[in-house]
Amino acid sequence: MESVTWLDDALLALGDSECGRLAREQDWASGPLGDPSTWPSELRSAVMLCFSTRFPVMVAWGDERTMIYNDGYREMLGSHKHPAAFAAPFEQVWAEIWDELGGLYDDVLAGRALWHVDKPFLMHRSGYDEETTFTFSYSPLHDDDGVVRGMLDISAETTDRVVATRRLDTISDLASRLFEIEGGAQDVVDAAMEVLAGSADVAAAELWLEHAPAGGEPEVVRGTTDPARPLVPVAVLEEVARGRRLAEHEGVVVHALGALRRDVTGALALRATSRRPLDGGNREFQALVASKLGNAIGVTLAHEREVDHLRSVSEVLQHAMLPDPLPAGRWHVHYQPAESSLEVGGDWYDVVPLGGSRWGVVVGDCVGHGLEAATHMGQLRAAARALLLTGHGPAATLEGLDRYARTVPGSEFTTVVCAVVNEVTGELRYSAAGHPFPLVVGPEGHQWLRGGRGGLLALLDAPRVEATHHLRPGDALLLYTDGLVERRGEDLRVGLERLADVGAPVVRDAHRHEVGELLSRTMRPDGAPDDIALVLYDAAPLDTPAPVPNTGFAPVSAR
Repeated sequence: MESVTWLDDALLALGDSECGRLAREQDWASGPLGDPSTWPSELRSAVMLCFSTRFPVMVAWGDERTMIYNDGYREMLGSHKHPAAFAAPFEQVWAEIWDELGGLYDDVLAGRALWHVDKPFLMHRSGYDEETTFTFSYSPLHDDDGVVRGMLDISAETTDRVVATRRLDTISDLASRLFEIEGGAQDVVDAAMEVLAGSADVAAAELWLEHAPAGGEPEVVRGTTDPARPLVPVAVLEEVARGRRLAEHEGVVVHALGALRRDVTGALALRATSRRPLDGGNREFQALVASKLGNAIGVTLAHEREVDHLRSVSEVLQHAMLPDPLPAGRWHVHYQPAESSLEVGGDWYDVVPLGGSRWGVVVGDCVGHGLEAATHMGQLRAAARALLLTGHGPAATLEGLDRYARTVPGSEFTTVVCAVVNEVTGELRYSAAGHPFPLVVGPEGHQWLRGGRGGLLALLDAPRVEATHHLRPGDALLLYTDGLVERRGEDLRVGLERLADVGAPVVRDAHRHEVGELLSRTMRPDGAPDDIALVLYDAAPLDTPAPVPNTGFAPVSAR
């Protein structure tokens, strides 16, 4: 029979394959397609093409859209649809996505050929809702009268490639975000949770990390994409972190972050999306996420240890270069390092007893930071003290510093203010080398001391000048460095006005031993990007009880 001849010939290419067996055993004559001998020529050609290639091909024909497919297409049907799908209605087989396929099929029946690349579908082909993508062409098939009665579907599933690309993008996004982090371990964990929360491959994530800050007790850092729903018990996270091994708990894979870094004790729990199988590719993706995150945390913790060490060294060196705390009395000093700097700064001060109720005071600011600036600071402070102790007045002291700065490269352009105060008479003599104006705050107001001005150290070869001011009982003299008033992108005059408007009331009303710290916080509430050094002289009457002295240093904030 003709039917046996052409169909048997078409099935020869399939050999003993499953679809070949189904086609031979199918009772075509009693089905909607009828005996193969009656099939239109275009249907026959499409079926012969379908059975002659291993590339996924499917033919749908007739009012019931009966499906005929080969073994390549069979793999697209998952584990639940085949073999029932063979010779079954197209709409019935793909009922869960017919809202999308039905319109496409109607377009084909209207005579249009379709082409789609990486088109996504949410299929239910293996017992669960599964994310899939396909590249395919739909071509119309005509009967012998030229009427479109069916469709030729040539397809390729691209799910693995699309998902793999997306996972690599997630890894890349994670690496980029973690590379940009300048904060501590918690910042790294928070950024990672944010990236993973946006990943289509991660249903939920939770992280547990233990680390010990320099000189401190161990701390636990945690992060999660869903704070309301813990993924696994904390005991499981701790066990994996300390055991540095992989574990699974009720469908959640728990990875040790320290598997490749012995300096990291942490665990990352990941629940994969339910729309993709937890197969080898998914597990490899999770392992890469854990590896990237563990490495980033390790680098961050190492950096934190280095920063803590450098900060400690910097603070010890800075304090060693500043004068000893003053005895109880009229003088109060305050030094605050820059919030973000790990280097020794160039700001300095000194208060020198000159005898006979006379005191010398110097406040200066060397250019730059680091050991070089600290060296210049120490040399200039020592030179200023020596000049004052040998009887030089403020102007003569600055002239001596001018000569000295010209012999020490890097000391040029330092700003300095020098003053001599007589506690008995209230006389104040002062001279300034490019330094911000001293401020006198009295019970009734404030006054800028604008006299005795001159250029930066070593800038001009000209005599220095002095100015005199009489301090009254109740006055307070404030000398400071520009870190107290200067802000990036802002005119210095604005900072000086702020000191007069906001800082002067603090000087007037606060306890003298608290003024330094309160003034720094008031003027720079968000922290100072530059060092702050200030000296306060209290011109209280001689019979006023001596206030509690300032220790010389403000508490150093975390930076």
